Formats: sequence, structure tokens, C-alpha cells
Amino acid sequence: MQQVTENVNPKINKYEDKPLLQLINLKKHFDVTDGWFAKEKSYLKAVDGVSLDVYSGETLGVVGESGCGKSTLGNLIMRVLEPTEGKVTFEGADLNELNPKELRKMRSNFQMVFQDPFSSLNPRMRVFELVAEPLRTHSVVSGSELKKRVYELLKTVGLDKSHADRLPHEFSGGQRQRIGIARALALNPKLLVCDEAVSALDVSIQAQILNLLKKLQEQYQLTYIFIGHGLPAVQYISDRIAVMYLGKVVELCSAEELFERPLHPYTIGLMDSIPIPDPERREERRTGNMLEGDMPNPVNPPSGCAFHTRCPYATEKCVNETPIFEEKKTGHMAACHFPLL
Repeated sequence: MQQVTENVNPKINKYEDKPLLQLINLKKHFDVTDGWFAKEKSYLKAVDGVSLDVYSGETLGVVGESGCGKSTLGNLIMRVLEPTEGKVTFEGADLNELNPKELRKMRSNFQMVFQDPFSSLNPRMRVFELVAEPLRTHSVVSGSELKKRVYELLKTVGLDKSHADRLPHEFSGGQRQRIGIARALALNPKLLVCDEAVSALDVSIQAQILNLLKKLQEQYQLTYIFIGHGLPAVQYISDRIAVMYLGKVVELCSAEELFERPLHPYTIGLMDSIPIPDPERREERRTGNMLEGDMPNPVNPPSGCAFHTRCPYATEKCVNETPIFEEKKTGHMAACHFPLL
């Protein structure tokens, strides 16, 4: 079992000492037992002991291959899923201990922007109703004030009030994501969980949405958890980045440090997998570190370091001993027996 260190997040000076959000040894195991009469239960370990601190005003990026558990992590933060073990605290309050009324009140402080901007919007509801729904649910405003607030939110995300009478199918993917962002902002949240918020969009539209998110963060003093698998987008928007592999965080540091000097072989493999169109720059890239093979089955993960089955530097120690997630350099944490210092 991976040990949890006390200081799981290197401090960044611009943030307050007290984190806005804390994930403490968070786990989510899904029962995938085959049949009623199976001798032993089987569990898919989607999130397996994640501890993170998120500070007010920062953007924490979460990256990894599909199936690494990053979206499940976002759903645990939002309390869409109940954790198997561990806890989530927001401004010091343990979300697991709140009753339904208290949780509903707390939910206005954290909202989600989803990956698919079409399926996340009710196709039968007009834009006005979509954006107004959270305001009505939480009894924030009504009447003329409601209409004014909806129009303000649409303007904030770059839409016109004339769009309020249209249905979601009448918009492009980028416009639908702007509607989703407007709805997420309706209750003046402190934290936005962006789950693959730009991965379904064209590259040019991705840049527009990323710039919008950065502008809104400054305007409303927002905190982001930006989940994605596109490293360039995550690098652009993030202050710190957590790299996940098979349900665990294997590396954590500032975005600048991660891209300049990654320590974990998995992180290096992810970066070396980014296509580079310039032949000269392609030659400068590290060789021999491209990720090969598939991620192991999370129902039956490998012993020791879970990445050892794909790691070019793995030794017998990696097979037998689970590395501790700890600080390897100042402000740079990794779970690796032989970090590439």
C-alpha cells in the first residue's frame, strides 16, 4: 500500500497557507465481481489513494492517459460519486460529513464544466432556462433580476442575449461550451472542475475557451482543477500539474518545472508522445522513452511500482517495492525509486 506523506503539495508562494480544497487518501473502488457465486470479490481501483491540496486562485492540472482515474477524481470532488475511503474537504469542511441540506448549500461553491458540451445540456431547454436553472434551484434571484443575471452571464462568456431563446443544437461546439461555462458561473462558485473541457473542440476553439477561462479566473478570482490528456492545453492554463497513472498521482510540481525537468519516466513518456511537426525539433527530443504497450488492468494492477511493466528503467526493486510519493527536489514530488534527476 502506498504511504501518504504529510506534505503532499509543495507550497507555491503566491497562494495562501490554508488550502481551499483537500483530498486526503482518496479512493474509489468499483465492485466488478463476475457473478453471484464468485469466490472472491474483484474491485476496479479507479482512484487509489490520492492526496492533493488545491490553493485559492490557482489552476491545478491533472493529466494522464485514458483510464488513469482523472475523471473519476473529478466526480469524487463534486460528490457525484461517493468515495470508498478517504475524504474531501472544502474550506475545512468534510463533505462526507455534511447532511443533504448542508451539502446542497455547499455545492454552490464548486461547479463542473463537462467534456461534451452537447450531452451536458438538455436539448429541450432553451439557453435562458439552462443558465437560469441553478439560480432558481438555489433561490438566488427571480423575476426581472433573474433575466438580468442570465444576460450578464451570457455576455461574460462572449455570447449575446439574443442567444437566450435558442436551443443547444443551434450552436457550435465552442458556443455550447460557453453556455456550459455560463451555467457553471451562475452561483458565483469559488472552484470550477473542468473535466476535459476543451478536448472535444477544434484546436482554434480550444485556444479561445482556454483564454476565456484564464480571463474569468482573473475576473472572478476562481480556482480551477483542469483535467485533461492534451499536455499543451494543460501546460498553458495550469500553475501546477499532477500526473496520474493507474489511480495514483506519480508526479506533482509547477507546470514550468514539469515541462523543463520531469522526473518520472511515465511523465517523460507522455511528453515524448506529443507529435512535433518540425523535423529539426523532433530530432532534439529524447529517444527511447516513447510509451509502449497498454495500461495494466486496474482490477489486477502490477506489484511494486505500477509503471514497471512499461518503464525502460525498471529494476527488481521496482517490481517488488511500491515507491513512496515524496519530494525529490524542492517543490517537486514523485513516486519513483529512480527519478531522472
